[in-house]
Amino acid sequence: MRSLIDVETAKSILQNDDKLYPGMKKYKHIMDSLHWTDVSKDRDFQRTFNGFFKVIFRNDDFYTLFYSYLESHKETAVTFEETLEHLKQAEGQLELSFSSKLIAVINPKRPIWDKIVAVNHFGMVVPTDDDNRQERIVRLYHEYCSRYYEYIYSNEGQTLIRLFDERYPSTGFSDAKKIDFILWADA
Repeated sequence: MRSLIDVETAKSILQNDDKLYPGMKKYKHIMDSLHWTDVSKDRDFQRTFNGFFKVIFRNDDFYTLFYSYLESHKETAVTFEETLEHLKQAEGQLELSFSSKLIAVINPKRPIWDKIVAVNHFGMVVPTDDDNRQERIVRLYHEYCSRYYEYIYSNEGQTLIRLFDERYPSTGFSDAKKIDFILWADA
């Protein structure tokens, strides 16, 4: 596997508390609150979630659908395909990123599709043509997950996780989320 980030760059990122800590604090709050509140009704949770994950500029139907779905599935396994199809109902759009965010909150071991991280670190771009676009997005997401997990278990990925844990011990974050914080900060 090719290198995704220079270890020295990762060390520099991890030393920058101003860049990482506010996001880590919000993420921790989201994950700690998820199972203790009805996310379909809790506006404070939704504001924090929307701000952290950049779920903005959507119509009310989207937010209602999104948070109702999260609430009803937060205790169960949910597939990317189901989530993508469900969110499409709100605005008729295929929401790869928002679907992956919802899934990653339910199962923190799953990676989040971030367009900039996907392009800059994995060389992956969302297809824009309409021919079998939904099917292609599903395949792309699964390929992204495979590459992401391959990276997590690579020597470089394990080094980044170790460095994260040394700098921020006992966060309770999954390895996927630790890598996500580093790659996102480098994007």
